[in-house]
Amino acid sequence: MTEIIGFAALAAGGYWIYSRMKRKMAEVEKHLADISARATGAPRDAGNLIRDPKTGRYRPEQG
Repeated sequence: MTEIIGFAALAAGGYWIYSRMKRKMAEVEKHLADISARATGAPRDAGNLIRDPKTGRYRPEQG
C-alpha cells in the first residue's frame, strides 16, 4: 500500500513540476515575442567606414 501512495505522490509532484515549467516557458516565450515586436529590425546606418591601417579596425568616417 505504501508503494501505491509513494507512486501517487511522485506522479502528482511530477505533474506539478511539468505544469509549472510549461507555464514558465509560456511566460518566457511571451516576453521574447514582446521584445521581438518592439525591435525595429532595420540595422542602424553607421555611415562610411574607414579602415585604420595601424590597427586594422574599421571606424566611422569623420568629417
